[in-house]
Amino acid sequence: MNEKVDPITVGIIRSHLVSIAREMGVTLRQTAYSNIFNEGSDFSCGVFDSSGRLWAQGEFLPIHLGALQFAVREAIEEVGISSFEEGDAVLLNDPYRGGTHLPDLTAITPIFFSGEIIAFAANRAHHADIGGTVPGSFYSEARENFQEGLRIPPVRFVRRGKIDQDLKEIILNNVRVPREMSGDLEAQFSSNRTAVKRTINLCERYSLQTLQYAAKEICNQSEKRMLSKIKDWPNGTWFAEDYLDNDGINNKPIKIHVALTVADDKLEFDFSGSDKQVTGPVNSVRGMTASATYLAVQAAVDPTIPANDGAYRPINIFAPEGCVLNPKFPAPCTGGNETSHRIVNVIQKAFAELPYGPIVISGDHGSSNNLLISTTSGPNQEPNVFYSYPEGGWGALDKKDGENALFSIVGNCKNMPAEALELSLPIRLLKYELRQDTGGAGRHRGGLGTHRDYEILADSASLSFVADRCIYGANGLDGGKEGGVGAYFVNRGKGSELASPKFVSKGTQISLKKGDIVSQCTAGGGGYGKPEERNDYDIKRDLVLGYISREEAIDTYGINLENIQNTKPS
Repeated sequence: MNEKVDPITVGIIRSHLVSIAREMGVTLRQTAYSNIFNEGSDFSCGVFDSSGRLWAQGEFLPIHLGALQFAVREAIEEVGISSFEEGDAVLLNDPYRGGTHLPDLTAITPIFFSGEIIAFAANRAHHADIGGTVPGSFYSEARENFQEGLRIPPVRFVRRGKIDQDLKEIILNNVRVPREMSGDLEAQFSSNRTAVKRTINLCERYSLQTLQYAAKEICNQSEKRMLSKIKDWPNGTWFAEDYLDNDGINNKPIKIHVALTVADDKLEFDFSGSDKQVTGPVNSVRGMTASATYLAVQAAVDPTIPANDGAYRPINIFAPEGCVLNPKFPAPCTGGNETSHRIVNVIQKAFAELPYGPIVISGDHGSSNNLLISTTSGPNQEPNVFYSYPEGGWGALDKKDGENALFSIVGNCKNMPAEALELSLPIRLLKYELRQDTGGAGRHRGGLGTHRDYEILADSASLSFVADRCIYGANGLDGGKEGGVGAYFVNRGKGSELASPKFVSKGTQISLKKGDIVSQCTAGGGGYGKPEERNDYDIKRDLVLGYISREEAIDTYGINLENIQNTKPS
């Protein structure tokens, strides 16, 4: 392509493409049926070129976005680029063919202009249920992918603008909340139609050639910015490892190990030191592992670099087939989103070993905290599924305390309002508060985890959860302490007990009855720097706000409360 486009036009088109992805998200949120979509915003949207390379994305879930390109390429390979017709769209969720885990359904729509495919719109969204052994499809005892739900390969779900009703009925007859899923699927394809319309408008305004040149230049600029940062880092190899609590079947830790190599203008991540694929559902498929790696790199290099295909080019990933980060089919993988957190954490630890260069941060609460309560409600006692994925503490930085009660770095979901929960489900939120003393101590304290109590209002219910960071806390840096761990409890009127005493962070089909209370306690972030170096003012402030206890101030920070000085903030 020889046409030259001035830099101002390139910048305008970049903003247009990002705006298209954002508007896709607005459409999805406003037309969806489920609280997961319209309140929690557990979805992501992007625009891709005709080969499946990412042009632009909205500010949605990072763990979806790096993996979406794999899904688009699988759709192209399955259908064939020349076989698509205007109005067609593909649906998939197969983790081994471009997906992440089964509850995440991906909608992919080709964008035609002057009779040829010029781009693809794609979105990925988490559905409340996709069938399988347990409501909500997070089965902590799954031993193969077939037990986790309905697996959908890349199939043409929409043909010439009309949904394949036979295929839709097959899907809806295999899930527990068909009405909700039907509406949410419609919302996903409506989102893509928004992108189709806006991209065509962009071509009509600037010409197809201008758009294609600008998109190529946008990706090249991201690559150049990434390279300009990396080339100033020292060459070498650094190592780090961290652990998952267990896989829900075998009660032993799972090692995630990385060898990070900086080689001039390349970053290489070798995960071959990680454990083999496990029996339980915490295996991370290829797309999930790649997405977590891209995210960790972007956060450490420069978060302001536009995330697109160009930003990912300097990154090489090696995870041998058969390891926990690249399992062989049909290994279960619904809990692979838990493993994605640990991939990010271990890469952050490796970056912290460099003498200079990357942005470093202590470990965060490192879990999606997936909790599902299944009940029935309404005159027909229809099944429903409540999916809770609350926030926890972020890690501290070298100049700042960690943030309290934020979603993990792999997610960018919204807080589910109590009103939305209680209006739609027979569950009452009794408590929602910060957990004292869960932020790792340090010169800068880690962020605090949260505590939520849910009261069951239905006659019966069942509880399942696939989480982590309930045994191994978030790492501190430079002498900072680990963050506090999470926990899951059930109170049946005789005091709180661990919901899953054996595995702590994973449990399946725990029976509940009316009046039972489920407690969901998330982990805190790691501290940065030695606790004895913390400013007295900051310790006093934490005491006043209830972030730390008197015991923590005395025993961990070594403060004499009677002599504490009103010093200036650090």
